[in-house]
This record gives sequence, structure tokens and C-alpha cells, in this order.
Amino acid sequence: MSTTAAPQPWSPPRPVSSRRTWSLVALGAGWWQLVALGVLYVVCVRTAAGQRHENRLHDVALENRGSETGWLRTAFDLVDRLQPHHLVLGVGVVGLVGLVRGRLGAAARGVVVAGGTLAVTELLKLVLLERPALLEHGSAANSLPSGHTSAVLGLALGLLVAGPRWLRAPLALAGAAAAGAMGAFVIADGWHRVSDVLASALVGSIVLCLVHVLPTRDQRRRGALVRLSLLVPGAAAAALVVVYAGGADLTTSYLLAGAVVALTVLTAALALPREVRSRG
Repeated sequence: MSTTAAPQPWSPPRPVSSRRTWSLVALGAGWWQLVALGVLYVVCVRTAAGQRHENRLHDVALENRGSETGWLRTAFDLVDRLQPHHLVLGVGVVGLVGLVRGRLGAAARGVVVAGGTLAVTELLKLVLLERPALLEHGSAANSLPSGHTSAVLGLALGLLVAGPRWLRAPLALAGAAAAGAMGAFVIADGWHRVSDVLASALVGSIVLCLVHVLPTRDQRRRGALVRLSLLVPGAAAAALVVVYAGGADLTTSYLLAGAVVALTVLTAALALPREVRSRG
């Protein structure tokens, strides 16, 4: 029987130049979003006008803290009980999903995305970035990006990377709902400002793009990755215009920020490479 009778999805091998082009696109997508993250930080945190817009909504959220009832209060209480060991368990589940499938590379990339999203967030928030005192009522500790949002977003993206292609749609929908809800919750309960959550969306997208700089035998889609790198910063910028320049209320603001986080998960699912099966 001829070995060429049934073409395989991985054949013919991609040339080195094609792999190099993919890596450059992934690297460029990550760096471009890093620039967008820097602009977000400078505009919202390093200017008096930005801090004034930030504090307007944050003060309202702090005044309303604890006033939620019913299922919303239950959800806030659940979020409040999340601990670091829950994240460690979640990252372990991401790796286990890839290993059970026999996809060591996917398991490793999923773990890097899940853990790396939070690690980069904490590095930025606690070490590299600061919130200067530009207004009369004083300064606060830097809160950009949001650690809780990045934790859930990272796990959602990690599961997409490590999980099988046939599960991507339900995983993307569930991950978008969970990460988007977390982003909305931390703003509504006064834990974070809008820009903190938008920054988390950018961090998750950046880590995902940079992880895909690594070589893989899967069928990669440069256009989808570029679309991810454009949509997430664009959505974040649009949300800022509506929330701060447009003077949106607290409910509109946290719903918009949560929607940007959810969009990050959904767009990332479409940007992932198509897996190919091994020979034999």
C-alpha cells in the first residue's frame, strides 16, 4: 500500500523559515501588547487625571461594599475564600489534563500559561510598578494588575492550551464566564479598579502569545494570533473610554471590564494552533 495514499495533516513538514516567521509573529504580538499595557499603566496610574477617574468608581464600590444580597453575596463570599493553594491545585489540574492526553508539550505550555499569568501579574504589581500619590487624599498600594482576575484567567487559558481541541468550545465558554465574572466581582466589591482588571486581560494574552514562540508541530494560525493581539488592547482601550471619559456608572464599568476578560478567553481559544496526530 502506498504511504502517500492518505495525506497526513502534519505532512509535508513546515520549513524552518515558516517556523521562524510564526515565532516572530508570536513574539511581536506579545511585545505589542506589553506596550499597550505600559500605556494603560501610565494613563491610569501615573497621571492625576487617570487616578481621579479611577478613584471615582473605586470610592463608590467601597461605599457599597457588603450591600449585596442573595446569590451575588454568595458569589462574593466564595471569591473571598480563595487561597493560593487553590491556584496550585488548578495549575496541577491543567498539567494533568495534558499528561492524561499524552501531550507532554501541551501540558507544559498549559502550566506555563496558567502559572505564568499570575506570576507576571504579581511581579508587576508588587515589584515593578507603583502607584504614586498624585491626589490630595493620598496614595494607595499599587493594585495593577488584579491577581484574582489573572489567576482565573490564567487557569482558563491554560486549560484551553492543555485540553483537547474537541473540548475547546465548552472550555472557552466556561473559562470566559468564570474569568469575566471574577473581573467584574473584584471591581464591584472594591478590591480593584477597572484598569487593574483590564491589565490582567493584557497580561494573560501576552503570556499566551509568548508561550507560542516555542516550537510546536501543530498547525499554527498567524492571523488568529495577530487578531488576539489587536482585539484585547482594542477592547481594553474602548472600555476605558466608555468608563472614564464617558463617566459610566459602577455597574456598567464592572460589566465592561468583565466582558473584556471574557473576550480574551474566547479570542484566545480561536488563536490556538490546530493539533495534529502522531504517525501510527
